[in-house]
Amino acid sequence: MVKGKIYNESGEEVKLKRSFKINKKLEPFYTGGDLQLSPDQNFLFCLCENFVKVVEISTGQAVHCFGNEEDAAVTICGNNNVLFTAHRASLLIKQWKWRSSGEEEPLVRSFKAHPVPVTSMSIDSTSSLLGSGATDGVVRVWDIENNYCTHQFKGSKGVVTLLQFHPNKLQLFSSADDLLIKVWNLETSTLIHNLKGHVSPVTSLVFPTDTTMISGGRDKVLVTWDISSGRLKETLPVFEVIEGMALCGGLVVTAGDKGVLRAWDKATNKCIVQQESPALKREFVNLVPYKCGVLAVTFDQNILIYNKELEVEKNLIGYNDEIIDVKPAMEGHLALATNSEQIRIINSDTLATTVLSGHTGTVLSIDTNIEHDLLASSSKDNTVIIWKCEEGSYRQVATCTGHTSAVSGVAWSHLPENIFLVSVSSDLTLKLWQPAKGNIQKLHKTKCVYTVKAHEKDINCVTVSPNDKFIITGSLDKTAKVWSADKGNLLGVLRGHKRGIWSARFSPVDQCVLTSSGDALVKLWRLSDYSCIRTYEGHSASVLNCQFTTLGRQVVSCCADGLIKLWDTQTSECVTTLDGHTDKCWALMATEDSIISGAADSLLCFWRDVTAEEEEEEIREEQIQSEQQQELRNLLFDGKLAAAFALSLALNMPYKCLGVAQKILELDDGSCQLRDLIENLQIDQIESLLEYIATWNTNSKHTIIAQNVLFALLSSSQNQSFGSNSKLRVHWEALIPYTERHFERLTKLQQQATFLQYTWDRMKLSEV
Repeated sequence: MVKGKIYNESGEEVKLKRSFKINKKLEPFYTGGDLQLSPDQNFLFCLCENFVKVVEISTGQAVHCFGNEEDAAVTICGNNNVLFTAHRASLLIKQWKWRSSGEEEPLVRSFKAHPVPVTSMSIDSTSSLLGSGATDGVVRVWDIENNYCTHQFKGSKGVVTLLQFHPNKLQLFSSADDLLIKVWNLETSTLIHNLKGHVSPVTSLVFPTDTTMISGGRDKVLVTWDISSGRLKETLPVFEVIEGMALCGGLVVTAGDKGVLRAWDKATNKCIVQQESPALKREFVNLVPYKCGVLAVTFDQNILIYNKELEVEKNLIGYNDEIIDVKPAMEGHLALATNSEQIRIINSDTLATTVLSGHTGTVLSIDTNIEHDLLASSSKDNTVIIWKCEEGSYRQVATCTGHTSAVSGVAWSHLPENIFLVSVSSDLTLKLWQPAKGNIQKLHKTKCVYTVKAHEKDINCVTVSPNDKFIITGSLDKTAKVWSADKGNLLGVLRGHKRGIWSARFSPVDQCVLTSSGDALVKLWRLSDYSCIRTYEGHSASVLNCQFTTLGRQVVSCCADGLIKLWDTQTSECVTTLDGHTDKCWALMATEDSIISGAADSLLCFWRDVTAEEEEEEIREEQIQSEQQQELRNLLFDGKLAAAFALSLALNMPYKCLGVAQKILELDDGSCQLRDLIENLQIDQIESLLEYIATWNTNSKHTIIAQNVLFALLSSSQNQSFGSNSKLRVHWEALIPYTERHFERLTKLQQQATFLQYTWDRMKLSEV
């Protein structure tokens, strides 16, 4: 192990870390359900669990969050200034001023629109009317500005599933479980058309002209209507469940369960453009027009932005599910394995995300070789895929097949001259893969060099040593094993954990190995004799990952309870604990100045080392405090007791303040001076002074001074604010028991003194 001072490659001393703060987060902002686009098309209104988040499309970051945990929002709609949310438990519609600043209260009002849950809402093109539909089939229209109901429409059977205003007319379109599209005239408050043409729920409406409407539904047809007469003009079979529809460049774009965008020319009823989702034909659940293109939402919360040629321009990840693994990728990027078949490539600065699709099962592990711009991923589909970064993007160059069960771990070699890849699987084997003749140019011909049965139970992890000579594997059989990389020979077994091993790492500078296990322990092992050197105890649940940092002088580990701990390898002491996750923390990446962690709460945290900053701040505070203490001594020496009293309050020095108060009270008019001094104190200084008095009052030695200061405080004009200040109540309550005790003691002392005086007087009389 490294002992004493440590130095980097430049010869500079590396300081031990002791404090981290979250610099930024990649948070979920959409977990399914309703999603709306703001009229200016710069923001998205998204349902995220029980909350509503406003997401800036340019950055993909949530800028506002509304709602509470107990009252989940079920549907949303909004304009450029106002957001409406309908809630399940309270049955309320809440109006939010979502562009409000942090100081301004965002909730404008709440009202009960229906006696049953609201299932659909819509705002008209003028942003003056709000439509709401409920589970009882009733549709109501509300005046947004004046806050009253203008219309109530009955007649729908079942839950209202769709509500939409005509873009240019005072008409409202609704559809419910009866599969009819009802057209309501807002000028006459009457039903003008009952459109019957679908045999499954209607999901979307578009209006190519003022008199034409196209409806799409789950019955796999598009129906064109003449809404002036209510006549069905034609039906176009599309052979796909329609979940969303939008107008784009004069074409009708549809999206559905096949994960394919289709653009239809209604003049010829032909599909002009067909674009498959880049996410393995993910089922679409929503489609809205966006600028010159469309914005499509997949069922796994990917938000894809297409241009007018239906080419993907941007991908926003609404929800990453469980983040299982994180590794450095191409410059300025990270590679993430989440609970999906895709790999996320994230820009570390902007958090913009691209997706790599190739696996057909959940990706369990990833590793990167920065030297050769390579990425390897392993999956539940029993394969390992090798990706090559070219011109700023990754492409699949090879697929390694041979495992007969889920491939749980993968790791690259480190030295540039002899490239190879190792993988482990639930089939209990360790495999080494290498391009033909070890030539990096022949990655597409990567083949298995050898296969070894490594453990008796599922293997969880694999790592290659920095010199490429050794491989270590960790398994649920409670052991870690060290292998020779060239031939796959077993060199040693690490025994000592009482549960399965989840992570194993080689030290970057020493001949030792780090392991973490389900027994809540992290252990450090010596490679020379495979004995345990150190055991780091402190976690309360399974330790799922561990890493060396600070050139091997420190260790960072993460746990199933979401906590991250930093350890000193020499003392085995926990330096600090980082609390940023609420669920199992699987992914961990430690660099020399930061930690990146990902967990099952779909949160990716970027932790920044602030040790140097805190040390500088401590030095600065000590210097300021030293200067102020010197100033306090100077004031006392010069006899400026009033200034010294105020400064001792500011420095939080209760007993220095006690001494100053005693000197003031010793003056001829000390009580008056003290009262005048208290008159000029601020409320926070009054609170500190009252806390000091309560502390002094606990000691009978200081009781007289404490009571005199308290009397001066109660005699001042400041006492008018005491009753309204709840913070002072705690200190008043702390004063009472000790004051009563001192009063009883003094009363008893007075009685004894009186009796003594009486006895003395009687003794003098008897002498006479």
